[in-house]
Amino acid sequence: MKLPSPRQTLAGCVWLPRIIAKARQAKRGTLDPEYAARFCHPTGVDGLFVDFFRLTKEDLLEVCEASDESVAAWFVSPDSAGGRRIQEWNHLAVNLGRAGFPMADRLPIALATAYQHLGGQNLQTVFEVLEADEEDAK
Repeated sequence: MKLPSPRQTLAGCVWLPRIIAKARQAKRGTLDPEYAARFCHPTGVDGLFVDFFRLTKEDLLEVCEASDESVAAWFVSPDSAGGRRIQEWNHLAVNLGRAGFPMADRLPIALATAYQHLGGQNLQTVFEVLEADEEDAK
């Protein structure tokens, strides 16, 4: 399954295109079961994203059918936390898994189990792991 890169942006926000793509597939019932099980799970990047921006899985499923332009406008609307916190999220997100950032305790476990095929690459962040895994899958 092809998803937008973790670093791809919409409304200037990393991860937003990826989580919206997952929401679109989830709504159609085509989200790969591996991704569906973790979609908006509190311990993953999706869960951190919805928590950080005070959203819910239901919010994403409701807006996902709109065009990317409409999703971006919704995300940065005055009623949302999106526009005010994008810069902070972007810094946090690209460092997930690094010491001192969320997911730092789980990254070594993920590398030793689910991502052991990426061993020896000195991957430091969750985004690096996802990018390497998706490149490896090509």
